[in-house]
Amino acid sequence: MSHDVKKHKFLKKIIGAIGYKLIDKKSAKTERLIDNFIFKIEDFLKVLINKKKINKILQIGANDGKSDDFLYKSFNKDLKAILLEPMEDAYASLQKNYKLFHKVKCLNLALDIKDHEKKFFSVNPKYSEFYKKKYNDKNVEWLNILSSFHREHLVKHGIKEKHIISKNIQCISFKSLIEKYDYQDLDLLIIDAEGYDCTLVNNFIETVDMRPLIIFEWIHGKDDEVNKLLKKLIENNYEFFKIGRDLLCFQKDFLFN
Repeated sequence: MSHDVKKHKFLKKIIGAIGYKLIDKKSAKTERLIDNFIFKIEDFLKVLINKKKINKILQIGANDGKSDDFLYKSFNKDLKAILLEPMEDAYASLQKNYKLFHKVKCLNLALDIKDHEKKFFSVNPKYSEFYKKKYNDKNVEWLNILSSFHREHLVKHGIKEKHIISKNIQCISFKSLIEKYDYQDLDLLIIDAEGYDCTLVNNFIETVDMRPLIIFEWIHGKDDEVNKLLKKLIENNYEFFKIGRDLLCFQKDFLFN
């Protein structure tokens, strides 16, 4: 049996286990087909949460907690979570949006491979009107989402160099965060770090013994770093599949036991 056939059957097993069905591209009339099946991450998470497979969550790059965020759509009051967001204005909105969830802790920090201060790049708020006019968009909350450790990440998304500002922000490592907040039994790790995702996932695998469900945005990674990370995930007994910009990485036992 070929690798592709095995992979297809494995995906059918996953999707079938949570009530979905794979759809052949040739017969489906929709523009939102993703890798042969229609699927939303929040629906996947809702099922795992309802089955009590996800109880403790760590989200890196939570932004305001709602914008382009599948976690908020699947969240319930029984879940424990730590949400990290380094941008002060986004962090304020994050606290407000999760204020009714008393088991959630929001931290105005970034995640990095060590505890230190590091330069962080973002769009100067005074140029918001410029981008509203440029993109004919009254809502430019996506400007905050672009904030990154890498200046070039903003530039490649159409931000002018002169519109980018930087500041030193406090960073915490996975090891320090997990020990400080007693998160050794983490079930789900979500990373949206605008170009720094592969580095953080790699660091998590290398420095932490846990092997939770991991969801990270792969699309901004360079080909070589993504390939190296995938090999490392496989070496650590992870299976994975892509849903749009995100890669879902999991141990078989996590889903089927």
